[in-house]
Amino acid sequence: MTEPAEVGLIEASIMRVWNERDDERRLMSIEEIYHAAATIYEPNRAVTGHRQISTVVAEVLAETPPGFRFEVTGPTLGHHGLAVTRWQGGPPGEVTISGADAVRVADGKIFEHYFFFDPKL
Repeated sequence: MTEPAEVGLIEASIMRVWNERDDERRLMSIEEIYHAAATIYEPNRAVTGHRQISTVVAEVLAETPPGFRFEVTGPTLGHHGLAVTRWQGGPPGEVTISGADAVRVADGKIFEHYFFFDPKL
């Protein structure tokens, strides 16, 4: 059985967007992975559009220590245009944040991306 496209998209967003500190490379990845009208939903805000998403990612990464990375802790599950996965983040050898993401895909790209954060570790 082949992996649903939405599974690859949600994992690519975490690895190629949420870990990318270079603004130009991050924006190129966002354009490949996210729909032009994509919206990301955090508990306290929602933003729409490639540049706005990139700005949020830059703000998040600016608050993290050197070496900080997000990684999928899976399993990632998806079907019928929806996918969910678990993730964690921190500097090497340390987990300082964790949670789960859910995405809805439209036209082969992420259209809605929801973030759920675990209580502080």
